[in-house]
Amino acid sequence: MKIQIYGCRGSIPRPNPEMARYGGNTPCIEVVSSSRQCDSVDGGDCGRVGHRIILDLGSGAVDLGQKVMGEMFQAKKRQQAEQEIPNEGRGEEGGRSSITTSDGLDEVKVGEKEEPKRNNVKLAPQKFGGTILLTHTHWDHIQGLPFFVPLYLPQFEWTIYGPRGIAKSLQEILSGQMQHDYFPVRLGDMTSKTKYQGLCEDMEKGFWLEGDISTDCDHPTSSIKVTSKYLNHSVLTLGYKLEEFAQIPLPSTSNQLFRRKKRGVSMAYITDHEPFDHALANGGFTPRDPRKPNCTADQYHVQFFEDVDILVHDCQYLFSEYAPGSPTSKEYWGHSTVEYVVEVAFYANVKQLLLFHHDPQRSDDQMDDLLIYARELAVKLEEKCGGDKENFVRLKVDAAKEGDTYDLDPYVFLDENDISIDGDVSESNGESIHHSNDDVSPPRSVNTGQQCVLLGFYESASGPIRDMLESTDNSPKVEVLQSRDELLHFAEQNHPSVIVLDNLLFGCTGFEFCKVIRTEMGEWGKNVPMLVIACPGEGQRARLTAERLNLDDFIQGPYSPSYLFTRIQVSLLRMPLRWRRAPLAENESERLATLQSTGLLDSLPEERFDRITRLAKAMFKVPISLVSLVDEDRQWFKSNQGLAGATETPRDYAFCSHAILTDDIMVVPDALQDERFADNPLVEGSPNIRFYAGCPIKASSCEDGSNKMPIGTLCVIDSKPRDLSEDERRALKDFGAMIEQELS
Repeated sequence: MKIQIYGCRGSIPRPNPEMARYGGNTPCIEVVSSSRQCDSVDGGDCGRVGHRIILDLGSGAVDLGQKVMGEMFQAKKRQQAEQEIPNEGRGEEGGRSSITTSDGLDEVKVGEKEEPKRNNVKLAPQKFGGTILLTHTHWDHIQGLPFFVPLYLPQFEWTIYGPRGIAKSLQEILSGQMQHDYFPVRLGDMTSKTKYQGLCEDMEKGFWLEGDISTDCDHPTSSIKVTSKYLNHSVLTLGYKLEEFAQIPLPSTSNQLFRRKKRGVSMAYITDHEPFDHALANGGFTPRDPRKPNCTADQYHVQFFEDVDILVHDCQYLFSEYAPGSPTSKEYWGHSTVEYVVEVAFYANVKQLLLFHHDPQRSDDQMDDLLIYARELAVKLEEKCGGDKENFVRLKVDAAKEGDTYDLDPYVFLDENDISIDGDVSESNGESIHHSNDDVSPPRSVNTGQQCVLLGFYESASGPIRDMLESTDNSPKVEVLQSRDELLHFAEQNHPSVIVLDNLLFGCTGFEFCKVIRTEMGEWGKNVPMLVIACPGEGQRARLTAERLNLDDFIQGPYSPSYLFTRIQVSLLRMPLRWRRAPLAENESERLATLQSTGLLDSLPEERFDRITRLAKAMFKVPISLVSLVDEDRQWFKSNQGLAGATETPRDYAFCSHAILTDDIMVVPDALQDERFADNPLVEGSPNIRFYAGCPIKASSCEDGSNKMPIGTLCVIDSKPRDLSEDERRALKDFGAMIEQELS
């Protein structure tokens, strides 16, 4: 892969003469996969490039867009020259049709009998476009998008990936900066063939991007695997790892297209990340002990980019600038220090570290000093423990500069014998994406190719969820039916992508319907996602039946339309749902009766509770502190510090609905790493919860204070990941006891 830096400045573009050497453009990096297709007819390179991947679209994307346009014009000229070469010079027979071009952008027309060839190798059609990987949607990482010219031309095909949200799609977020008040052109005016795809953390499986593979070609090619990991920033942010592997084409008699080498080359792109443990900003990282099953969040971070050839890592501050506790502290700003980055790169066995996301106030001379300091830190680490480090690799430290290029060649491993045999390759809207053998694509409607959601609902009850589904990008077809026979007929004929049944309509026959689907409709029926909404009163026996039928979800108790919408969305994408509703307590009816007996629900604010939440907010240094009461279908805030104007949320949004099921306090250090909460709207959207700690509050309906039931929590919330010390846990319990004292 070839890597070129088009922007490495953080926060805001700086067209300043004192910053010219390192550059003033905000983040944008081009990565192009290696290409060994063939030589041109005149003995030189054929001019084709591999798959283009763009990391972020900061202001550096403007210059990259001009380069991409120039390459397309050059490719068109070569294509035209190819048509004009006499036939005898090709070693092939057959006629050629005339060429029609009106401008440099029109396609060259080729007769049916002729295929573009060089040295008797038939080439795949030239493609223009590629893949764009956005780490997050802060302005300095997307401000070049409106000025990236290749997005405006229909000859280009792009897939734009970014962190997946539920509240807003990636396309909606990107269109925000191009609204009429801010920009004269709208996102919808871009005429390129562009797809938008949200991603979650995926450090293992990832997805594959293939190069421009030739047909009938016996030359080695390559493919790139993309994996992702959540970073510690103020908004949902992903880091990416790109691994490129050489591929050896197999004969046409094989049921596979290629064999892929086990070893390849790799880079990781980690920008806008702050140490999870802020104490590590001044060094002190401890590598993970392989004998222990658990690791810290920072060790998990390092694990993602272990052994990469090039690590591009946010390194905006020195520790003296990060300066926790000082009036000018940069703590919680979401960026790393030199001391932290050099250390984690060293222990990760990285070959080359590129310092990135340079501070907008740092001049070239200051960058030189910072680089010298970083290299000195690496030398000290090597002297201290390099000889004791397993598989020691000397760390090379550089700072990213605009225009710099780096080449990593996956073909150096071609002579090795460690070849792994992979699955087939399928085409997907202009991109060749490799699917491993265990990959399952989302099912689609048999008749239309469009995804379809089948709802077994009363017509009057289907409105909210139908409206939410039909308002999404690439909205699925939604079919609402009430008759069991009609549902079975539609399912058999159309193979919907997801089936949702309301047992309030079907009763026990809903499970009979599911059994027919699972046992009588082949492979599709065995695998189609099915969600069943339980009737009131359906208990453990019904849940066991749902498990035997392998239902994807059996939704008991009150639920919000947002939860069902999210559940359907992730089923359409065949992704795991990382948002779990808390189960109801065994004594739920008694618990709700106790809550009602307190008389607190929907009451006016009271200073006796507000005083405690103010103290908790100040002591734990968090933006939000609440007394939350968990009602039948909502959580209601008796005391609210930090959520201006909010009085309640649906119950299935509530972290507190989980916390009341424990006797001890519940601590969630990082909601994005917790399978119960990562897709929760309160995590993906405002107030962007990352840290939660809740102490159950109990009350009694008996005069003697016996038989206490959990009615809610005292909780503290932050938009930054963190944890509580033992002393802090005890303090939170003390505050919870003060709330209970007020109830007695």
